[in-house]
Amino acid sequence: MLDFPRSTAFNKKIPKQKFYEKLSVSSGLEQQFVKEIDTVYWKNKLSPETLNVSSGESVTEIEVFEIALKEQRISKNIIEAIDREISYHIVFVVKYKDLGQIWISFKEDSKSREGKFKVYSYYKTDWLKYDDLSLKIEGLNLDKIYETFMLQVADGKLQLDDGSDIKEAVTKGKELEKLESYINKLEVKVKNEKQYNRQVKFMGELRKAKTQLQNDLKKVEVSKWTS
Repeated sequence: MLDFPRSTAFNKKIPKQKFYEKLSVSSGLEQQFVKEIDTVYWKNKLSPETLNVSSGESVTEIEVFEIALKEQRISKNIIEAIDREISYHIVFVVKYKDLGQIWISFKEDSKSREGKFKVYSYYKTDWLKYDDLSLKIEGLNLDKIYETFMLQVADGKLQLDDGSDIKEAVTKGKELEKLESYINKLEVKVKNEKQYNRQVKFMGELRKAKTQLQNDLKKVEVSKWTS
């Protein structure tokens, strides 16, 4: 489990109905809350008052929510609903029996909805033994701490180049995900296409996309060892 300083402990149970009352949720999403979630605990509050760190420009407080599940899965839109509406950065620890998983997002203030967030990308760990979950608090301000949390959870999927910021790393990561998805679709097309000329065309596009992916991954690997 996450071993954060005692000063950050909050340990407050949040009744599920509070989410229905306070968040903008549809009846379908409310049913998902009921079906999938057993309990929600607000485990930790990371702030300048609970840690000897400064507030950040973007991150003023980090909350740690532990969600106990009724089965070993959680719908992403449940996490998103909570993440968008609560005006702090959140680390989600989802738990099923003795297993656990950490979710974290890259989020920014919504320009169209004051006090709300726009969520861009989620990163999560594999399912691990709950007691083996860990996050190291690294950094002198909350921006940096949250950034290092993201890097730890992403486990290599995010890389910071010299002079780049976490938003740029997220953008590059999304581009790689799109390219990998495109390659998967091309592989299906090559396999299923009956016309020789079209198959040759798809194979050419596939080779080009795979070469681009290999080059992009090499850049990530170089950055990993030189940053």
